[in-house]
Amino acid sequence: MANQNGKLLLTNAYVLSMDGALRQYASGYVATEGALITSVGPMSECPPASGFTEVLDCRDCAVLPGLINAHTHLPMTYFRGLADDLPLMSWLNDHIWPAEGEHLSPDFCYHATRLACLESIKSGVSCVNDMYLFAASVASAVADSGMRGFIGEGVIQFPTPSAPSWQDGLQLTRELITEYRGHPLVEPSVTCHAPYTCTPEILTTLHGLSREHGLLFHIHLSETRAEQGITEWLQNGESPAAGLARIGVLGPRTLGAHCVWVEQPDMALMATHGCAACHCPTSNLKLASGVAPTVAMLEAGVNVGLGTDGAASNNNLDMWEELHLASLLPKGILLDAEALPAQQAVRLATSGGAAALGDKRIGVLEGGRLADICVINLATPHTTPRYTHESAIYSYLAYSSQAADVKHTIVNGRLLMRDREVLSLNEAAVLREATDWLAGGAG
Repeated sequence: MANQNGKLLLTNAYVLSMDGALRQYASGYVATEGALITSVGPMSECPPASGFTEVLDCRDCAVLPGLINAHTHLPMTYFRGLADDLPLMSWLNDHIWPAEGEHLSPDFCYHATRLACLESIKSGVSCVNDMYLFAASVASAVADSGMRGFIGEGVIQFPTPSAPSWQDGLQLTRELITEYRGHPLVEPSVTCHAPYTCTPEILTTLHGLSREHGLLFHIHLSETRAEQGITEWLQNGESPAAGLARIGVLGPRTLGAHCVWVEQPDMALMATHGCAACHCPTSNLKLASGVAPTVAMLEAGVNVGLGTDGAASNNNLDMWEELHLASLLPKGILLDAEALPAQQAVRLATSGGAAALGDKRIGVLEGGRLADICVINLATPHTTPRYTHESAIYSYLAYSSQAADVKHTIVNGRLLMRDREVLSLNEAAVLREATDWLAGGAG
């Protein structure tokens, strides 16, 4: 039985707050009550264990905020391995969109999202930002799994399996907002697929809806070099980011996914308007889209999060792999070993993701924040021996740790995984659902 938001105490841990001062406690504790963290500090100040519903001894573990997957398409787990080693537009036009047309339904999206949530929980991810179709089913599966999610219906100018027109997609978005506004785990978002698949009318209408309700506006932005040339409504020489700024869509809660081909003027616009970016290194490498200029974006003042994209273009939802690449790629490209150091990479996956989503409740371990927590084992061959200088812990996490090392995952004060056993989902049943779907002729 999963811990149902009682009083939870994590002790004897290497605690990383991921706050602005990057406070850490080599021997620390985290106390929670209900959905909130009540206190964090050294073991010398730890409250008595007798006052807690459950106590977890986290000796030889790091305790940090739950990882935040700031851009993904959860139901695409069922298309994992369907088509690989292809450029983005061929992959989309010739394989993914036809498969979605044939298979997508509310039931498909619910069960495929369950698989995505299982994979995410097992890798210490507490929060996902999803853009897909049949978003109500995605939201339901995320909530049922106990995870936190920003969930939006992907609106596009063409007919989709969930919406014959973009106006139908708009209506589905309105219904999602009505159903989930104020939900403890799911926050509805407003999503447009991309500038090249949406007209200015669609973009401004949907962005207006996000402003009206104070919600995240989520869009693919400058994922490939070709995007500028295929976006018909842009003015001569205008970049997608500049076009969005011109029509008033580059707002303070706009999140541009990928941002591989943004240039310095785009970054300045994004920073000025408060538009954030999500770096998806594995997917961008696999689809040969390029590598986002994360260091330059951060230097320009853009909030940058980290994401996996969908499992059909990654092909997993392992945020630890994204974290590794986020730190390594800038070093190799810029020929600068100091570019994007380990602690900054960990920040992208935690507090940076929260900032990119515009959510101050998550991404940091401190009193009053939501109790979304990842506990990862450091007593492994690949994290041994352990040096104790201040930056060493970030190096182990950024360069050595793996998803399989995650021991406990806590969301909203509830244990979703204890000692590698997922408590909020029946792992065997979720895996059987996926294999039965494929065996039933889907492949």
